[in-house]
Amino acid sequence: MVDGHRIELQSTDIPATEGWHTLRVVMIGDRIQGSYDGKPALDVKDAAFAQAGRVGLWTKADAQTHFDDVTAE
Repeated sequence: MVDGHRIELQSTDIPATEGWHTLRVVMIGDRIQGSYDGKPALDVKDAAFAQAGRVGLWTKADAQTHFDDVTAE
């Protein structure tokens, strides 16, 4: 979110499957890497926020999403 507007940097298609899954996002500098169940899912750079900030979780309105054991370091 930048000034109240959501900006999509990159997307990936992950087939829907039942059960719990592991989503990992690592942000170092301007690089954002994401993995799903241990497999690389995205790799993008974004320099919009140079300082440390906040973490937010967002899903689409029609999604059934549950989060458990969320950790931010």
